[in-house]
Amino acid sequence: MPDTSVRLEKDDLLLNITGDGVTFARACLVPEAVLPACVNQHVSIIRLDKAQANPGYILSYLTHPLIKAYIETFNAGGSRRAITKGHIESFVVPLPPLSEQAQIAETLCVLDDRITLLRETNATLEAIAKAVFRSWFVDFDPVRAKQEGRAPEGMDEATAALFPAELEESGLGLVPRGWRVGTLDDLLVLQRGFDLPASARVPGSYPIIAASGPSGTHHMSMAKAPGVVTGRSGVLGRVFLELEDYWPLNTTLWVKEFRGAPPCYAYETLQLLDFASFNAGSAVPTLNRNHIHSLPHLIPTRECVDAYEAIAMTLHMRVRENQKQAHTLAALRDTLLPRLISGQLSLPETEAEALAA
Repeated sequence: MPDTSVRLEKDDLLLNITGDGVTFARACLVPEAVLPACVNQHVSIIRLDKAQANPGYILSYLTHPLIKAYIETFNAGGSRRAITKGHIESFVVPLPPLSEQAQIAETLCVLDDRITLLRETNATLEAIAKAVFRSWFVDFDPVRAKQEGRAPEGMDEATAALFPAELEESGLGLVPRGWRVGTLDDLLVLQRGFDLPASARVPGSYPIIAASGPSGTHHMSMAKAPGVVTGRSGVLGRVFLELEDYWPLNTTLWVKEFRGAPPCYAYETLQLLDFASFNAGSAVPTLNRNHIHSLPHLIPTRECVDAYEAIAMTLHMRVRENQKQAHTLAALRDTLLPRLISGQLSLPETEAEALAA
């Protein structure tokens, strides 16, 4: 049952009881490593009778997409969703024998662990791509190393030879000799996205990209991959790299033309900009693409940019494959739980499916 105290214990379940469509009704299990800890008024503690319910099993049940929709039917809030202690106590939860609950939890945990590992791997791959970009094009580490008579770290001789051996003064301060100062539109051209009312959307294989990120799918695309998208209206500052054909909504700006900046380089470049400072709107943040096209910007040699692009695109392609695998595993997990609870699938069959995924 929900606990009215705020101190956490190992294996407590936490349920978000307020929030928007994303955060509302999210649940997690408290690991011992975070203790001692407590929660605020937006989170309810569900402390189970472990003689009747396995925490891992209940967590799998509460986080299933169908159950999240079920929990949302108890909404007691107005514009902001909310559920009460009484609502939680009235949840209907099927309870197989405790031994079966434990086996179900263990089997689904295998899938969850694999999904977590894929996500952690992706975070590392993306961090590597970003770190290389900053090292080469912001901090100029290869140039500084050569200027000091050292070989650039983590770089083969052919790549190192692409970088100059000294810095020189420019309108942007010290920059690698031979790299010029131009404007952002020397690198890329941004274009407003396309209208697509919700009533006109037909689910398909092409992602729809809004200012805040992916927003469903459509059966048609309006931009070819690889592509880069950022917010134009509502949400400013988020940048997305798309490796499949996509539909950028009219709340976004997408890179219509890659000039001196191929997609991965453009993706990192746009993330360096302070989009909020160019807000041309009032109550609704709005970005005028012409304001940023004319920004002074360093233009490296194309050979250095292409060398980075080859590294970064390989990393981002691995990220995309991992995302697809994680999506497949999550779909399998969500399919298995109701079949296990209903008895349509036995645990040995489940374990076989999980191992084959």
